[in-house]
Amino acid sequence: MQRVKRKYTRAQAIAILIAIVVVIVLIIIGISSLFSKRTMAGISASKLPCPYDENIRAFGNNVLYYDGTSLHCMSGTGSVRWSFTLGSNAGFHCDDQHIAAWSGNTIYVLDKNGNSSYNDNLGEQIQFARIGKQYVGAVVGEASNSRLVVKDLTGAHMDEESDAYSNLIILDLGFYGNSGEYMWTLALDVFSTAANSLLNTFEVGKMNIGEVSLGENITYEVLYDNGTLRVVSTRKMLAFDYRGTEDASQAALVYGWQLIDYKQPERGNAMMLFAPTSQSDSVYNLRELRLLVGGGTDRRYSLPATCVGATVWNKTVYALSDSQLYRAGMNDSRFTTYDLPLDLPCTQLVDTLSDGRIIVACGNDVYTLTLPRGVMVK
Repeated sequence: MQRVKRKYTRAQAIAILIAIVVVIVLIIIGISSLFSKRTMAGISASKLPCPYDENIRAFGNNVLYYDGTSLHCMSGTGSVRWSFTLGSNAGFHCDDQHIAAWSGNTIYVLDKNGNSSYNDNLGEQIQFARIGKQYVGAVVGEASNSRLVVKDLTGAHMDEESDAYSNLIILDLGFYGNSGEYMWTLALDVFSTAANSLLNTFEVGKMNIGEVSLGENITYEVLYDNGTLRVVSTRKMLAFDYRGTEDASQAALVYGWQLIDYKQPERGNAMMLFAPTSQSDSVYNLRELRLLVGGGTDRRYSLPATCVGATVWNKTVYALSDSQLYRAGMNDSRFTTYDLPLDLPCTQLVDTLSDGRIIVACGNDVYTLTLPRGVMVK
């Protein structure tokens, strides 16, 4: 019996061709999604187009990366939003809206779209700079003979100080207050008979409003929490008002613990996450966590497994092991465990984006992972 070939009309042939093309496109999308974004147990992973480096930072919902020449801003899923050329040996600091970047004697102020509102040669080598809501502060000159320069975000000169830091090493500075109108500096006196840390507070453009001697314990963090400056050293966390007057009732002993992360929510007190110093000195090998909230709540956590990093976000504690993520709310008595949608083991938790993603390193590769908010899956 002879087989009869079926004939198609022109319209049918076009429809079949379109269907074939659609199927091919869907297959391509499915395959590419396996490599670019994978989802498991409520966690999605996106690979970033950069190798792991210490110059990776969260910038609001985005990620900043300095490659040795240019500063790149990437979305949380890895698309490059903009790039800005800085030159070699540059540094940068950011809040959620602005960036201070510097290279040699030159400082730049960038907005979230990569546009520069100010750049200038400050005449001396810039050690570091810090940015706030209204101002940028830069420490220039030699380490033991530093000069502090403060500008607004368009470059107008606001303040300058050198005599106050004679024979001092300026360690850090920051801006605080509802509009970032105040500034603190942390300096170290290493030329006296005993090392001594000094905290100075200023109202920008007006006057020095306070100076506090913090003693010989190493002070490594200052944060602003609902009108209170919390100053963290290797022994204690002290509390001061905006003028630098100490509130001894809010002091907390933190000897043996190191601050590894903190968040200031829109409402409520700052959440400060500590880990044992012996587990967080160099390579993180975390088995315990301690959460301090404001000057009151003090909670301890035992982790289900050894972790390479931890963070606090949305009033929740998260810890990362090489293959799993652990989550515990403020009132939870145990951690919820989530498997990670990654083929490589995680080696470090780098930073946390404001929209609830974490930046993680898997050896030389870098990913973002969404933080789960809910249901136990294991």
